[in-house]
Amino acid sequence: MRTFRPLSCAFGATAFGLALLAGAASGAQEPQPDAADILFERPQLQALKLGDNLNYSYSFHSADEKIFGPSFDDKIALTIDKGDAPDKKRVDVELFSAERRRAAGPFDDISGNPLLSLVLEENLQRLASIFQSNPRYMKTAIRMALRNAKASPDHADGFDAAAPAWKVEVAPFVNDPNKARMHGLDTLTYRFRVSAAAPGEIYEIDIAARDPSGAVLFEETVRYAGKKP
Repeated sequence: MRTFRPLSCAFGATAFGLALLAGAASGAQEPQPDAADILFERPQLQALKLGDNLNYSYSFHSADEKIFGPSFDDKIALTIDKGDAPDKKRVDVELFSAERRRAAGPFDDISGNPLLSLVLEENLQRLASIFQSNPRYMKTAIRMALRNAKASPDHADGFDAAAPAWKVEVAPFVNDPNKARMHGLDTLTYRFRVSAAAPGEIYEIDIAARDPSGAVLFEETVRYAGKKP
């Protein structure tokens, strides 16, 4: 099994959001909101209470274990605690279980859901291990893609259909100058789905690359799996 360094807060919700938003256009008057607004600016934890537990299923599918690492299923759990300000929360993290568990968090005094940061950091470390490259290169590509992205209206299955729901989808590496060395992962598409009715708002993240026939080469999927008060 491939090993990865412990997650840091360098890709944390606040730090990554600020880096993403630097220099971004506001787009406030446009019918489609900016990806940054949907993913990073909303107070996604506002409706959650002290002790709430958000559970997510995690699945990694690999078409080639030697290149991408082994497939597996696991879980991510977030526990909500109070922050130093009324509109802020502390979030404790359980990232995976048993022998796969890694250090992550806690996230102090945040208003956004750190799930996005956790999943992107996990993805970056995995890609850096595959390509033997600096994760900053890939982080920059993802940041630029999200900076220029718009959210499109979505339908959130299992949640109040009347609540606003959005989808953000980007392919950061499709025109990468080094894509010939990316084992087909230049086709990686990052899809984020959010709903105002979902606890923590972010309810699905899917990162996938497919070969020319449409078969999955590499896929990470995270889905909301319930809230325990």
